[in-house]
Amino acid sequence: MKRFFKEPPGLTTQLLTPMLALVVVMGMFIFAWSFYLSKTTLENELAIDNEKTESIVSLALNDSLEDIKEDLIEVTLDTDFKEAILREEEAALDQIMYEFMNSKQGNLLDVMTIYHNGQTMVEAGIIEMPIVQLRNKFKNSTSTSPVWVYLSFRALNNIRTMLVCAVPIFNEQTGEIFGILYGGIDLNSNVSFIDRLKNASSAINGALVSRHRLISSTSNPAKPAMKNLIDWALNIKSGEFKIDQELIYSTIQILPQHSDSPLLFSFSRLNPAFISLKKNYMHNLGFLLSVTALLAIITVWGLQKKILNALKMLTDYAQNVASGDRNTNFIPGQVREFNQLGMMLEKLISKLAENSAYISKLFSSAKAPILNCDTTGTILDMNPAAAAIAGVDDSHVWSRTLTSLFHKDYHETITKALQQAVHGDTTPVLELPTPSVDGKIQYFIWTFSPVRMSPDSSPDFILLQGLDVTESREAVRKAHESEERLRQIIDLLPQEIFANDLEGKFLLVNRIKAKKMGFPAEHITGKYLPEIIKDPVEVTRIMEDDRRVIERNEELLTEESFRDENRDTHWVETTRVPYISADNNNPAILTISTDISHIKKVEQEMKSLNKELVERVTMRTTELEHANSALLKSMDELRQTQDKLVETEKMASLGELVAGVAHEINTPLGISVTSASYLKEMTENLQKNFDAGTMKRSDLEKFLNTSGEAFENIMKNLERSASLVSNFKQLAVDQESGDVRQVNLHEYINGILLSLKPKFKEYKHKLTVNCPRGLEINISAGSLMQVITNIVSNSLIHAFPDIEEGRITISAQTEYNGVTLTFSDNGIGMGPEQVSKVFEPFYTTARSSGNTGLGMHLVYNLVTRALGGSIECNSTPGEGTSYKIWLPEGKKG
Repeated sequence: MKRFFKEPPGLTTQLLTPMLALVVVMGMFIFAWSFYLSKTTLENELAIDNEKTESIVSLALNDSLEDIKEDLIEVTLDTDFKEAILREEEAALDQIMYEFMNSKQGNLLDVMTIYHNGQTMVEAGIIEMPIVQLRNKFKNSTSTSPVWVYLSFRALNNIRTMLVCAVPIFNEQTGEIFGILYGGIDLNSNVSFIDRLKNASSAINGALVSRHRLISSTSNPAKPAMKNLIDWALNIKSGEFKIDQELIYSTIQILPQHSDSPLLFSFSRLNPAFISLKKNYMHNLGFLLSVTALLAIITVWGLQKKILNALKMLTDYAQNVASGDRNTNFIPGQVREFNQLGMMLEKLISKLAENSAYISKLFSSAKAPILNCDTTGTILDMNPAAAAIAGVDDSHVWSRTLTSLFHKDYHETITKALQQAVHGDTTPVLELPTPSVDGKIQYFIWTFSPVRMSPDSSPDFILLQGLDVTESREAVRKAHESEERLRQIIDLLPQEIFANDLEGKFLLVNRIKAKKMGFPAEHITGKYLPEIIKDPVEVTRIMEDDRRVIERNEELLTEESFRDENRDTHWVETTRVPYISADNNNPAILTISTDISHIKKVEQEMKSLNKELVERVTMRTTELEHANSALLKSMDELRQTQDKLVETEKMASLGELVAGVAHEINTPLGISVTSASYLKEMTENLQKNFDAGTMKRSDLEKFLNTSGEAFENIMKNLERSASLVSNFKQLAVDQESGDVRQVNLHEYINGILLSLKPKFKEYKHKLTVNCPRGLEINISAGSLMQVITNIVSNSLIHAFPDIEEGRITISAQTEYNGVTLTFSDNGIGMGPEQVSKVFEPFYTTARSSGNTGLGMHLVYNLVTRALGGSIECNSTPGEGTSYKIWLPEGKKG
C-alpha cells in the first residue's frame, strides 16, 4: 500500500487533524441532537393531535355502527318481520331486508342474513356469508345483546373482510332467542364506509388493513402517495404514526376488542408545520455550529504545546522499546494520562517475557498433537503429544523431517500440501494414518496452517495441528455395516420396496422389485424413473402420487389390479410414505407394494355369502311377519282381557271402600239409636208421671239434664255419620270420575285411610302419615285414591307374612315443581328379580291366596298415565320395601 506522504506528518498536524475531526463530529452531533429535539417536540405535538383524531374517528365510527345496530334492532321488533319468521315466509323476509338495505338507514349494509332453527333462512345481498364461521365467531359474545365483530373469509378467488352485527330475535311468549339477524358491511368494496372514516379524520388518503393485507383504499393503490401509505401501513401496529415531510401517516384500530387480528384504518394528512420547522432549525443550527467551531479552535491551540511535549516523550520511549532497548525507562511528563500510559507500557514489556513462557506451556500441555516446521518440511518443534505419536524425544526433533513421521505412500501428498500452504493458495487438510508405539494404526486429520511474522511477507513456517478421528472412522465403519444388514433385511422382505426423490431418482430398490423391473438392483439405484420404466403414463402417475404424498406430508394408500400372461387378475396394495433422505436431507418417498390377491379373493367369497345370507334373511323376515300378525291379534285379545281385569280390580276396591265406610258408620249410628231409645223411654216415664199427677220437680230436672246429654250425644254421632257419608260419597265419585280438583293432601290421605280402617283391625300393624297440613295440589283425586289404596293393601298382604307388628309410613313433600309421595314398610322386602317385575301385569308372589297380580300394574298405569308422574320401587330382602312417587303440580287429567 502506497503512503500519501513520503514522510509521516508532524505531531502538530497529527494532533490538529483529530481535533478538527472532533469539531466536525461535535457539529454533526449538535446537528443531530438539535434535529432530534425539534423532531421530538413535533412528534409529541403530533402524538397529541393523533390521539384527538383517533377519538374523533372512533366516535364517528361508533356513532355509525350504533345507528346501524339500532336500525337492525327496529327491524327485529317489527311485527310483520316477526310474523314472517314464525310463518317462515322467506319471500316476505327477503323483501323486508332489501327494502331496509335500500333505505337511508341501511344504505351502508351490503348483506343481511337470518339464522333460524339451526340454519340459514334468508340471505339478502351479493355476498354469501359463511354461516358456520359466523356461529363460531359469535358463540361467546351473542346472548341477548347485539354485538359487532369483523369476519374474514374466502369468497370465490379472493378474501372478503366484513363488519358484521348480530341481533338476537326473541320469542315474545317464551323470551327465548329463536333466531339471529346478521347485517354486514363489505369492507372490500363499501366506499361510503371508508369515506366516512376519511372525512372524520380530515385525511388525504386512507386504507383498511388486516393481517398485513390491504382490504380497501380511498384511491387507486398504484398512485405514489397511496402506495407509500399502503407500504407503511402493512408493517405497523395500531397507534403508530410517521412524519414524511409534508405528510403525516397515522393508524387507528377498529373494534379494538378483537386483538387477535387487528383491523386498522391508516391515513395520511398534511403536515404544515414541517416547512417552518426546517427553516427555524437551519437558522439556529448555523449559529450554533459557528460558536462551537470557534470555541473548539481556541481550546485546541491553547492545549497543543503542553500535550505535544508529553506525547513526544511517550513516543521517544516507545521508539526505544521498539528498537530493542530493554534498559530504557519512561520519563514522566506534565500530562497525567500520558504518564499513566507510559507506566502501563513498562508493565506490558515486563509481562511480555511472562506471556512467552505461558505460551510455551500451553504449546507443551496441549492434548492434540502440534508440529512446527519450516517451508521445506524440516521439523522445528513439536509438543509432547506429537512427540509421543512420532516416538521421539526433544533431542531428536531437529534431525527429523515431516515426511519421516508417515508412511512413504503419503510422502508425495504431504509435499504437495506443504507447497500449497507456502504459496498461500489454501489451508490444506489431510487425513493420514499414523502407527502408534504399540503398533495400532491411528488416523489423524492434519491442518497445514501458514504462519507469517509480517502480514506482507511469505510464510515463515508451517504449523500442523492434528485431530484424532480413529473413533469416528470406526463409527462410520459400523454404520456402513448396519446399512448393509438393513439392505439384506429389505431384500428378504416379501414386499416390493423402492425409494426415490422428487426428481424421480431411485435411491433404494430391493431384490423383488428389481427382479420385477428386469434389472439388477445396483443397475437401478441412481437411475431415473424414465430410464427404467418405459411406459410414460406409468411414470407420470408415480410422479403425481409422489407429489401428493409430499404436499400432504402423510402416507398414501392405493389399490390397483393387473392381469398376468395367463389372464389371471392380481391385486396390489401400495403404500407411499414421505421421509427425509439421510444422504442430502431432501424430501423422498418410500414405496412398499404388497400382493393382496388372496385377500380380494376372500372378500369376493364373503360378498357371495352375504348375498346368500340376505336372501335367507328376507325369506325368514316374511315368515316372521306372518307370525307377528298372529301375535298382535293375540296381544289385542290379551289387552282386552287385561282391561276387564283392571275394571274388576277397581270395582273390588270400591267394594272394600263401601264395606269400610259401612263399618265406620255403624258405630256412630248405633250410639245415636241407643241414645234415642233411652231418651224415648225416659220421655214415656215422664209422661206417665205427668198423667198420674205424681210428677215431681226433681223428675223434670233429671229428665231435662239427661235429655240434654242424650241430644248432644245423638247430634255428635249423627254429624260424624254425615261426615263419613259425605267423605264416602266424595271418594266414590273420585274413584269413578277421575276429574282433576284441588285437594288438601293431608286430609285426603287420612280420609282414604279411614276407609281402610277395617283392614287394619285385622292386624297390629302401625300406619304413620307425615304430610304438611296445608299442602294443596291439583290432581285427579280418584286416581290418587286408587294408588294409595292399592299400595297400602299390597303392603298388608305381602310385606308382613311372619311379622305381627309391622310399620307402614306415608310421607309427602314438595320437590321438583311437584309433590313426592313415599310409601315404605319394614317388611320382608324383595330381591332384584322381584323388584324388576313388580309392575308387570299378572305378576304376584301370592297367587295361591287368590291374588291376580294386577294391583301394582294398576298403580303404575295410574301414576304414569292418569297422574302424569313417575314411580320407582326400591327393596332389599329383610329390610322392607319403598315406593317413591313424583306427581306434577297442576297436572290436567
